[in-house]
Amino acid sequence: MAERLPQGQLVGIDFSAPDILSAQKLAGEAGLTNVSLHQADLLTWNPSGAKFDYIIAYGLFSWVPDEVKDRLLSLISECLSPQGIACVSYATYPGCKQPEALRDLLKLRTDALVSPEEKIATAHQTLDFLDRAWKGLPHFPHTTHLRELVSRIRHKPPHSLLLDDLGVERDPCYLLQFTNWAAEHGLRYLGESELPSMLLENLPPASAQELAALGLDQLETEQMIDYITNRPFRCTLLVRAEASWQAKLDAQALRQLSLRSLLKPAGPIKVGAQKGVFVSEQGAKLTLRGALLVEFIRELSSQPTACLLFQDVLTKIQKTVGKMISEAGERQLAEDLLSLYTKRQIESAALPFIPPATLPEYPSLTPLNRAMCRHRGIVVDAHHRAFRPKEDEIAFCLQLDGSQSLMDLTSSRDRQKTGDHPLLATLNRLGCLIK
Repeated sequence: MAERLPQGQLVGIDFSAPDILSAQKLAGEAGLTNVSLHQADLLTWNPSGAKFDYIIAYGLFSWVPDEVKDRLLSLISECLSPQGIACVSYATYPGCKQPEALRDLLKLRTDALVSPEEKIATAHQTLDFLDRAWKGLPHFPHTTHLRELVSRIRHKPPHSLLLDDLGVERDPCYLLQFTNWAAEHGLRYLGESELPSMLLENLPPASAQELAALGLDQLETEQMIDYITNRPFRCTLLVRAEASWQAKLDAQALRQLSLRSLLKPAGPIKVGAQKGVFVSEQGAKLTLRGALLVEFIRELSSQPTACLLFQDVLTKIQKTVGKMISEAGERQLAEDLLSLYTKRQIESAALPFIPPATLPEYPSLTPLNRAMCRHRGIVVDAHHRAFRPKEDEIAFCLQLDGSQSLMDLTSSRDRQKTGDHPLLATLNRLGCLIK
């Protein structure tokens, strides 16, 4: 965020001194001067009157004692600006009920052990035994679910296993419990960072209709959705109780944002077609109707890693079809796009991203990505997603410091017929290089 928002001022705190030291080194190597990182205990940290437009507490709330939870909510209430938004993640019931029983067993088998290595080895032995035992049972739905749960735990990195499943604290709660606790600190529920999870429209139609008929308020409705979907995790947005923010969908706001399509055409689509068939990332086919919507999504999907301003896409469409789009047409397009957004078929962002059409003559990873690649073995794309080069590609990535020309970097073995280095092309398309 510090790299993408150079005019912003960011502050990070963590209880772990080694993690803060590591982050400080990364920020220093990347030349970031707008972020400050501090080792601190939330229970004693003094914000000195600082106010923040955004506060993010990810992977903390359910993994600390109640006094720290209480202090976190108190700090959010104290430090949030009048129209600020806080984002807090936490483990939730009912989805955590069955994993909690499995965690109890793992802790029973490992709590007496001292070293992390012993704990991890014993946990894996226990999980392997359970998987074999359940495999021998008839194929009941609950055994299938438990084997899938065991598989997910077995594939966790060691530090995640120690924290999530073998750690001292793991304290899930229901949505209504969390929001009631937040309300005691003058904070109000705004919504979820993942909007589609809030909506009845994403349930089977009959279930949505029956739930709507119960006449519940938004929070009670979402609590019921958690039961239907067996939800284990939330990332909730909070505001001050007196803030003017309301949980209200406004399709027209999309006209001020940048958009990215997660759909691609299933085949050729003619300009001006009234309908078009597209394929989702999961392989499902969707038929979109309306010439303007079809053309808009086709234009977005022509640059799958791009995130384009609504108005820029509209301008290009008007040139393609040879006519101006009316205000009514724009408003209807926004409504149609909101429907796709709520179904996870498009993404939105405040900042646009247009991948460069050609590779730079002297390619260079961004300073932060060079540091991330050197110390973490990853680079981060323009959409804040981690991309992990193969082990034999990391050395090449570390050469990308702008000192060598494209020709120097691209060997005859790697150029193939196009003259492009495939890894360079990927990094360029993902926005990992300096433009």
